[in-house]
Amino acid sequence: MSTEFLSKILQRNSNIVCLLGRGPAAEQGCDFYREDFIYDIENKYGRSPGEIVNSTFYNNRPEIFYRFYREEILKRRGEPDEVNYSLKQMEDDGKLRGIVTRGFFDLSRRAGCHNIIHLYGDIDHNFCPHCHEKFDADYILRNKPIPMCDRCGQMIHPGIALSGEMLDSQVMTRAIELISSADVLLVIGAELDSTLGSMAKYFNGDWLCLVNRTPHYSDETADCICIGNVADIMHAVYPSGRPYVPSDAIQEDELQEGQ
Repeated sequence: MSTEFLSKILQRNSNIVCLLGRGPAAEQGCDFYREDFIYDIENKYGRSPGEIVNSTFYNNRPEIFYRFYREEILKRRGEPDEVNYSLKQMEDDGKLRGIVTRGFFDLSRRAGCHNIIHLYGDIDHNFCPHCHEKFDADYILRNKPIPMCDRCGQMIHPGIALSGEMLDSQVMTRAIELISSADVLLVIGAELDSTLGSMAKYFNGDWLCLVNRTPHYSDETADCICIGNVADIMHAVYPSGRPYVPSDAIQEDELQEGQ
């Protein structure tokens, strides 16, 4: 019943904004979001991911940083799934106005979405801090051990935000403006009390809809709740038209409609 309810909401509205969490990327094999990832990295590098994805470490140990960036992030970035293609279909149909995400694997853009606000950057917008030339993930993968700008020779800065660096306040402002002007806020793969999900506080529209893998106590503030495999749910509520084989059957007792 909840999938039918959510489908009606999405079909009847044309001012939808999506808060896209890490859930879909984790289901697609982006290892950075695996719970045991931190232990694997500590065993391999002698440091935690948090210590490596840090501005000081990047500046002082760039060769090790870029080995980690290539092997543990760029080579494990996953592929777009039905969540991303469903959002693209919504955008093509003139319903989805934009996506706001903390994720940096750029799956939605690779699926064909256009208006995406990456709060923490993304792996395909690496840049030269001197001349501001942009470089995609494949350029970083090809140029070892330390990728340098092919225009001015400076070391390239990764596209993701590093700990110790200031986030772009203009990006956050754009995200808040987009959320606050939406009629429907679709939160996928994030709890409503998480850093990303809490941005729903800026939402002033009619329908706050949540799609997530597991239930959470913060779900009760949503108007519509669908719990289960997020790709299966998005295929059910807004199919992209692409061939799709459900990874899990959506069980009726896993779906619930918000009060």
